[in-house]
Amino acid sequence: MIVDERIAIVGTGYALGDTIRGNDDPIFAYLRANPPPNRDLFEGLTYRRALAAGQSVVSISVQAAQQALDEAELQAGQIDMVLGTVSAGEYCAPSALAAVHAELGLPDSCRTMALNSEYTGFLDGLKLAHDLIENDTIGRALIVAGIDWTRHMDYHEAVCVAASDAAGAAVVGRAPDSSRFTLIDWDNQTDTRLYGALRMAPRPIAVPPTYADAQLFTTALMKLDDKTGADAVRNFGLPVPPQVVSRLLDKHGLSGKDIALVTHQTSKPVQDYWISKIQPACYITTLTELADMVSASIPVNLAKCYSQITKDYLVLLGIGMEMRATALLYGRRAPS
Repeated sequence: MIVDERIAIVGTGYALGDTIRGNDDPIFAYLRANPPPNRDLFEGLTYRRALAAGQSVVSISVQAAQQALDEAELQAGQIDMVLGTVSAGEYCAPSALAAVHAELGLPDSCRTMALNSEYTGFLDGLKLAHDLIENDTIGRALIVAGIDWTRHMDYHEAVCVAASDAAGAAVVGRAPDSSRFTLIDWDNQTDTRLYGALRMAPRPIAVPPTYADAQLFTTALMKLDDKTGADAVRNFGLPVPPQVVSRLLDKHGLSGKDIALVTHQTSKPVQDYWISKIQPACYITTLTELADMVSASIPVNLAKCYSQITKDYLVLLGIGMEMRATALLYGRRAPS
């Protein structure tokens, strides 16, 4: 190992669903005619992506991962572990991350580790990869987040307008390049009392009396709970993430003016609130054109807009369904 090498994000990549859906798309006709509750939680979206014919969540995940490998100037055989989330895959189990491993031609010695932490799976993968490399357990890791949720929505409910299919990836390894971002620290806050306020689950289907003993269900569908969902967003999703970022920055003598900020993106009101509290020097968003890419929002924006990040410090901020807020602080140099 070269003395000056640091553990850093050495490559990024992304891929999008090829179908573009505007707010006037026929799939949203019911919502336009029947405005649903909580529609105000999903403002500021104009376009979103969906998988087209010939695409799958695996194919776009592979595309994003290969782009990250190419940027890192690495071959598949040089990766020791692939982490992340590919959702929703062909099966409930095993994870479709295994299919990504196969399609990329990753070596048999490369371990797959699927993370069932929707929305923050990419961030969790980055942290795990850094720790494993730091402890010499592995040399390099590939983190992948692929999302296909547009086919797992009830198009009578407000949350469907945010759904967008995409995949993002990053390679973490040792590198001498001081322009690359290395992990400095992280912070988290979780309120599991809100378990179920946001969820992905099958729903029962009413059956005729002649099928009294039958149990029929839909495919798994995203749900913002009718009773607790909106409150969870307003009481946790709005205030807590900026608090997590503030604690993290204060710990290292930094403030919003020192950082570029890349966050999960759901709606303009949420983003505006976070920006007002954190006040970053640079805020990276593709909300208008790409909507809510769930676990892929951060890696897609990191890869797509990497050239816009001119600050020496970078914060990646995610929010999970439990509810959970996670922030990672990266730097091109250590805080003074």
